[in-house]
Amino acid sequence: MGGLLLALLLFLLFWLVTVPGSSAPRTIIPFSDLSKYRQWLDDYHPARLESGQTVALSVQQDDVQKLAILLASTQAVLTHTQFRARITPDALQLEAWYPTRWLDRFLPLQLTWSPDEPFRLQRFWISGVAMPGWIVSRINERLAEVSAVRDAEQLWQTLSPVIEMGDGSLTFSTEWTDPELTGWLNDFAPFWSGSGQRERLVEEVEWVREFFIADGRQRIPLRDLLIALAERPNLDFNQDGSAVFGALSYATLGSVSGMRPGVDLPRMPGQRLTLHGRYDLARHYTLAMWLGTQMNPDAALELATYKEWSDAETRSSGFSAEDMVANVAGLEMLGYLRRIDAQTRKGFRPATDDRLMPSRDFWEPWLSNGAALNERQLRELIESTREQLPFK
Repeated sequence: MGGLLLALLLFLLFWLVTVPGSSAPRTIIPFSDLSKYRQWLDDYHPARLESGQTVALSVQQDDVQKLAILLASTQAVLTHTQFRARITPDALQLEAWYPTRWLDRFLPLQLTWSPDEPFRLQRFWISGVAMPGWIVSRINERLAEVSAVRDAEQLWQTLSPVIEMGDGSLTFSTEWTDPELTGWLNDFAPFWSGSGQRERLVEEVEWVREFFIADGRQRIPLRDLLIALAERPNLDFNQDGSAVFGALSYATLGSVSGMRPGVDLPRMPGQRLTLHGRYDLARHYTLAMWLGTQMNPDAALELATYKEWSDAETRSSGFSAEDMVANVAGLEMLGYLRRIDAQTRKGFRPATDDRLMPSRDFWEPWLSNGAALNERQLRELIESTREQLPFK
């Protein structure tokens, strides 16, 4: 009886401190903003900067919350977390709605950040209740033990940036001193962080380029290239995945991780990869595989979902069910190739594109004339796609 009462009390406490999913904000990140953030990565990437160069970047508070959502999506435990930001001349206040993954309930959190102590929380709230100082201190102690936080703090101290805060925006400025970037940046920009990694990417791009030239066709089925990759006995898709699928993404998109054709990477021939006869599906498929090597695959799928929801709001093409199917299938293929050994890969010979991704007959019922699927429909589409795949 006592155990039942305790369980009931814990459930009531959980219900009181959480809010329903419908109360959590939903931020649509337009494709134009994704392009802007990508341009920031290109413009302010360490490989682009020179020692002594002055760097300045102004960020609006809506950019802070969108970037927080994108960064959270790269961590499995934070996927689906929503944010709201408020910048004043004194501090940045960040509200978060953390998904408990139970009964569609979210836990409201709030924290205050100040540039005077950039790697310490100033205040912290849960469901509107301010946490006592000893709890905040304990959180700060745990943060200080995280290697990524220590690396980022060391980088911050090296750069000594000037932060100017106003109503609704902040400006970051520093004189670039070309510091030694290790640890934290290795995870953030793997192709740029070390010469060995860049060389591996160049090697894989050269391999894809030679495959294109030897094949000779203008339109090359993606499955033929994947078969050729699987036949390489010394290739480890876990260790080499970033370079291998970065090269595939480069072949379909023309760029990867901000690296430029003809400058940072060899130019590709004019041939194109196809999936079900379409270039766009091959692009989504290969980009999903590459993103799955850069972050948790679930987080990569979350990022793809944001992109499609954004298209529904901001682009004439709208939400694309077939693009989502290609994203899911690409991530599942990545997982499959990582699981099997070189001997098993010898039998990997998909005879048709249906073996890589369900055909139009499958996704056509999901087409919605560009309108976004709701979360329930999206989950059904994802699970149905996975059930259709022979290599799931």
